[in-house]
Amino acid sequence: MAERVFTMPDLGEGLEEGRIVRWLVAEGARVELNQPLVEVETAKAVVEIPSPFAGRIQALHGSDGEDVFVGSPLVTFEVEGGLVAPIAESWTSYPPTPQVSATPPVRKLAKELGVDIGTVRGTGRDGRVTEDDVRSASGGPADVTRIELTPVRRAIAANLERQVTIPQVTTFRTVDCSALQTFRTELGVSPLPVVVAALCRVANDHPLINARWSADAILAANGVNVGLAIDTEKGLIVAVVRDAHTLGIAKLATESTRLAGAARAGSLTPDDIAGATIAVSNTGSYGSEAGTPILSPGTSVTLAIGVIRERALVIDGQVVARPAATLSLTFDHRVLDGAAAGRALTQLVDLLQSDERLRDLPR
Repeated sequence: MAERVFTMPDLGEGLEEGRIVRWLVAEGARVELNQPLVEVETAKAVVEIPSPFAGRIQALHGSDGEDVFVGSPLVTFEVEGGLVAPIAESWTSYPPTPQVSATPPVRKLAKELGVDIGTVRGTGRDGRVTEDDVRSASGGPADVTRIELTPVRRAIAANLERQVTIPQVTTFRTVDCSALQTFRTELGVSPLPVVVAALCRVANDHPLINARWSADAILAANGVNVGLAIDTEKGLIVAVVRDAHTLGIAKLATESTRLAGAARAGSLTPDDIAGATIAVSNTGSYGSEAGTPILSPGTSVTLAIGVIRERALVIDGQVVARPAATLSLTFDHRVLDGAAAGRALTQLVDLLQSDERLRDLPR
């Protein structure tokens, strides 16, 4: 029998760890190839991970509620033949104490402070022992209220820290939404799928808004995969409408609704969260007039749509009340100059203000 170590796989772009929801197998049990092993919560979905081997479970690395970093050991198997897969040298195991729920960093802190974690009363979610609990047990300061970081919040923070290094600029335009409101009402959809369809049309004429920067070239995508920023109880999640340029407005609306429901239910698949080539944030959904959206990983443009409401616009020299919104376009200045971004945004505004051009979009 040979020992094989299965590490936490990469379950999506920008994800560095997963939280064990529950084990579906026990140590000592025999498993078949592709038999479900464990449910893992990532920043964007709860994923069921299958067994990559057939054999016997020698060890489960982690207990329910623990965070496991990508590349760290998850399960050790005994299998017939084959080479032994070594455990990564950079990984340090902090075996769980029975009846104690704590993350590996908290267990490490307890060890450093000389605290027996088995004697600490946890005040975190479901009785989890937190860093403050350990510091209190050691006599250290605890003069703050600690809000435990969820996998979603950790992933959001990590992405923001990476994205802030990109030279990004935001430009704004006001759009008269009279034609848009009439058109989308006739179709029985929200403004979002109409704007996404219009953006796909603009991307065909301005390919740099659907591109990304690489070390030696700008990579323009051949298809348009639109990342939609979705607000959930766990935080902001970007889900992807794949091949949006091939879909009509009705299918865009259906897919947007599906992704929003899956994001809030925690049931997005890895394919639902990977591969965005451009992003859209509907900031108007929570009443925001405008915003300065941050780029999503792998994109050069994020478009934010502000709330549509009556505003005073000058039309043919007269001040009139019209439904209007602010569009905010954040772009990677390495990929686009301001003039290029401005031309693309102007074309989008012109399209959204034209009844004729709106009706030319695929339904």
